Amino acid sequence: MLLDKTRTVKIADFGVARLEASNPNDMTGETGTLGYMAPEVLNGNPYNRKCDVYSFGICLWEIYCCDMPYPDLSFSEVTSAVVRQNLRPEIPRCCPSSLANVMKRCWDVNPDRRPEMDEVVSMLESIDTSKGGGMIPHDQPQGCLCFQRYRGP
Repeated sequence: MLLDKTRTVKIADFGVARLEASNPNDMTGETGTLGYMAPEVLNGNPYNRKCDVYSFGICLWEIYCCDMPYPDLSFSEVTSAVVRQNLRPEIPRCCPSSLANVMKRCWDVNPDRRPEMDEVVSMLESIDTSKGGGMIPHDQPQGCLCFQRYRGP
């Protein structure tokens, strides 16, 4: 994730960029960043653009928590737990339900139930961030994260 000169977040890559195939059976892969890979990708099943929605949901969690997903698990442990036990990062209790809902919808086990990215954007834009809107975890230092809209100098 990159920031431009106006502090707008730009998503650069989730591991391997490619055009979406018209036939989902043609979309398989063994590459990517493990903790961000959707269950269908980890399991070697065909996938579509909804795997990026899953990855984006993990990124939202990472931004909010200022932590990496599954830091203490090996490749095989993450793969097994995400695919077979529906493991997802733990959402802190202080996380506003509106943001937690976006994360959970993005990382639904069923890709068909994940929202499209334009819906994710709408859900995020509808979150009240005035005066922090409860978006800053109480146990994190200020500056680690802030969901307030950037108003410029």
